[in-house]
Amino acid sequence: MLALVDTCQATATARGRLCACLEPPALGRLRAIAADERLAAGEVLFAPGQPAQSLYGVRQGAVMLVRTLGDGRRQVLSFLFPGDVFGFEPDAVHSCSAIALRRSGFCRFPLAGLDEDLQLAVRLHAVACACLAEGLEHMLRLGRMTAAERVAGFFYRLWVRLDRPAELHLPMRLLDVADHLGLRMETVCRHLAALRRAGVVGPLGPDGDLPVLDPEALRRR
Repeated sequence: MLALVDTCQATATARGRLCACLEPPALGRLRAIAADERLAAGEVLFAPGQPAQSLYGVRQGAVMLVRTLGDGRRQVLSFLFPGDVFGFEPDAVHSCSAIALRRSGFCRFPLAGLDEDLQLAVRLHAVACACLAEGLEHMLRLGRMTAAERVAGFFYRLWVRLDRPAELHLPMRLLDVADHLGLRMETVCRHLAALRRAGVVGPLGPDGDLPVLDPEALRRR
């Protein structure tokens, strides 16, 4: 049974919010089959080709899902934060890598245990549909938005996802952002500098701190 040494930092904006949407009896059954995983920054939770036998919920920290193409190019599929559930695979084999961006804690849910509980299976189906919808939305943004819109949109959505803080604490590098948005890092830096000159954001600090000065202007862009 999972011993919650780390307090879960999930918020209302989390993708999935598996635990928050369950009644106490179902939550107890979920915790009974859950296990604890911890990673330091840069460590890999799973890699392509490994069996996909569990789902994971971020409890603390941040993680990114990465797919490397045959020619060596990299696509960052998603950035995940406390409350997000991931690890869904149609073929029971992982197709991407999950890399911790900072010290992170996870709940691991074996699929075998989840399949045996109808209420949990129904809830996980809803979470999987939400993840699919977000992936399709990201494809739309890559296909139809300009580079400036992609950069501004990324930081606005991240600001909303992290509960609208006065200052974003970015766990990822700008290179990771570029690989997520399908842009060159120089392009991301150029448009971020334009947002700074317009007074929308402040200067990016060496530790990844980015002040959000005008959220409404960021949304409009």
